Amino acid sequence: MRRERMFLDEENSDLIAYSLYQQGSSNRMERERMKRILSRAIRRELTDRQRDCITMYYLEGMKMKDIATALHLSKSTVTRHIQSATHKLQRIASYYQR
Repeated sequence: MRRERMFLDEENSDLIAYSLYQQGSSNRMERERMKRILSRAIRRELTDRQRDCITMYYLEGMKMKDIATALHLSKSTVTRHIQSATHKLQRIASYYQR
């Protein structure tokens, strides 16, 4: 049975971006700017599969093994999707950091 895809709206992608961006910047405006950049990148730059994996992992708190079962993938494939999405978002974030 295929799992229904969770709708990734701006609020949800902000939550993922916040989880991924943990540089501890004390400047609130800088953190908000980075959250907007990462939220946009999550919606526009990741593949559907990467987006599904990081949504399930960061928003739903699922374990990689459970994500693999739900998406009919191997655990190593899920791990690769999460790692490549995270690296892609970190690369994008690095372009916008001072």
